Amino acid sequence: MNSIWTRRAWLTRHVQTAVALVAIPRKPVGSHVGRSWVDPGIGLSGHARDVVPTAVRLAAQAERLDPGPLQALALQAVEAARAAGAQYADARLTRVVYQDYNMGGNGRFEWDTDEVGVGVRVLVHGYWGFAASPFWEPDEVVRLARDAVAQATENAKGTPRAVDLGHSSMVIGTWATPIRIDPFAIPIEEKLDTIIYWKACAAQAGLFYQMDGATSRLEFARQERVVATSEGALFTQTLYESGGKISVYDPRYTSDRVVASLGFGGNGPTVNVHGLDLAGKGWELFLDAQIPEQFPRLKAEIAQMANAGAKPSTIGRYTLVCDGATMASVVESTLGVATQLDRALGYEADAGGTSFLDDPLAMVGHLAVAAPLVTLKANRSAPAQLATVQWDDEGVVPEPFTLVKDGVLTDFQTTREQAAWLAPYYHRQGEPVHSHGCAAAQDAHWITMQHMPNLSLEPSPSPIRLEDLVADVTDGLLIVRGETDQVDFQAKNGLLYGDMREIKNGQLGRHVTGGAVLFNTMDLWKHVTAVGGRPTQALRGTSQYAIDGGGDPKGQPPQQTSHSVQAVAAAISNQPLIDPRRKA
Repeated sequence: MNSIWTRRAWLTRHVQTAVALVAIPRKPVGSHVGRSWVDPGIGLSGHARDVVPTAVRLAAQAERLDPGPLQALALQAVEAARAAGAQYADARLTRVVYQDYNMGGNGRFEWDTDEVGVGVRVLVHGYWGFAASPFWEPDEVVRLARDAVAQATENAKGTPRAVDLGHSSMVIGTWATPIRIDPFAIPIEEKLDTIIYWKACAAQAGLFYQMDGATSRLEFARQERVVATSEGALFTQTLYESGGKISVYDPRYTSDRVVASLGFGGNGPTVNVHGLDLAGKGWELFLDAQIPEQFPRLKAEIAQMANAGAKPSTIGRYTLVCDGATMASVVESTLGVATQLDRALGYEADAGGTSFLDDPLAMVGHLAVAAPLVTLKANRSAPAQLATVQWDDEGVVPEPFTLVKDGVLTDFQTTREQAAWLAPYYHRQGEPVHSHGCAAAQDAHWITMQHMPNLSLEPSPSPIRLEDLVADVTDGLLIVRGETDQVDFQAKNGLLYGDMREIKNGQLGRHVTGGAVLFNTMDLWKHVTAVGGRPTQALRGTSQYAIDGGGDPKGQPPQQTSHSVQAVAAAISNQPLIDPRRKA
């Protein structure tokens, strides 16, 4: 097995042409147990700066792995698990490369990781076992397989339990996110020079970057994943994502006097560069956004906001007009979370939370969860979206499915095991009992479980624009770039923030500051009075790698996965606006 790819051998091969490499310690170190985190001045092991020169390490990141040796390791793990007594086993090997750039100053290469792992999951007499490690070595994968079987065997001493995984096709192949330019093949110097160029173009247009928190940064991730199962599946997938945020302001509106007179806080009115939302794309995402060309238009947008002025929010009930980006956040935090079957049945009660859809077999096919205008679909095949794969982590080819049709709950997100839990419903509907392909894990260090697919709030067949929705409102609020917050463990209640502007008799008035919408999920969705057409669609990406946090975590220990939500604008009547700053 000398041909097996190991991190040590791989690094050695790259460093031989540049420097004598000190052997990397076997014990993993870093801010996460079992994971090796990296910054630009630290080698892959997290030890001395001289271990792996930055240029050598980053050159290695640009090269993708040879899947052959990794597939051999995965198969060896599966065979060891079967020999130890597992009725089913799967093994995953992953390598994750991630870079983060801060847009402050002349740009900073701020965060860089390159980490590998292997995880083995087994089923013994209806109980799961799982073991993982950061070491790609033959002896290690055999040990993990045996440990996972021992764990499952011990678990199986409890109440007898049956698991029906249904039918699975034998999938064999290779797939990668379709991109034009691998971001890790672009030199850091080129990325930093591009950032400097963008900043100079902004300054030439009279704009500056807002730098509080994570408001201006670029992020890139690539995960290479090899999966083998005891049913004969053997495949390799490479998943890319890129995205960022550049928030700009006009210094003409930042003086204390001007800010006070306009009613805005901080740097006054700010806007975001368009087209940088996280997506399953490469470096081309930033080229296609044509960032320098946007700055004059953004400056005009800021001036328009300043001229409109702002006022403190007035507590009351309003009709909301939410743009597509705002509705994407609402979809994810409410129906997207609530329709996860393990949450609905209480299996996540001590981890990610539960669901207000707490009796799935009684509710599915009958319960009206939204107005008849609302249809919500799910998929893992939409182009350039973050949860898109050819096969899920159980070897299932995902297919599009409908969660809510004309306001009625029609399905849940499922894995192979979970599909059997809804078998009585599927039989009544004359539908096959099979997984929707929602099995995933953050990487090989975490056990496979059900995670959120890509979601889509379907558009109206009519080309209704955002302006059309506003024109139909007598007394309301326009919310753009909104985000939900403080959503409870049942996905039942929460707050909605965003850039708000008053609507009076179909006309936009001043911006509104300091308010938040207090919503109940069922009440909010049942009060949808109109949905926009395709021109109002927006795509929101949630990344498991994001520095400022991703979506709702699941499992113990908690894990997150990347996914996208596409949504259209909507009008929602009779929603309460409160002042979240009020103290009890």
